[in-house]
Amino acid sequence: MTSSAGATDPREFQIFAKPGGAICNLDCDYCYYLEKERLYPGVRSFRMSDQLLERYISQHIAASGGAVIRFSWHGGEPTSLGVDYFRKIVSLQ
Repeated sequence: MTSSAGATDPREFQIFAKPGGAICNLDCDYCYYLEKERLYPGVRSFRMSDQLLERYISQHIAASGGAVIRFSWHGGEPTSLGVDYFRKIVSLQ
């Protein structure tokens, strides 16, 4: 966003969220996150909890303050978390 004076709105920002955490079913050459699952031995699920998901979305909306609010969900094939999980995300947004 740019104001009439040409200054950028300081509230404009973008965050990439990885609701699946360290897991990823892709093998992109450029990825900085490959093999991060090894940092958490014994953890079976990295999925963002419903409570954290709701809190993240509401706080992101409140902090954005603009007419357009962007959400970027990152990390692997989105359907690896299940279509219903992303339906919930869309309904919360």
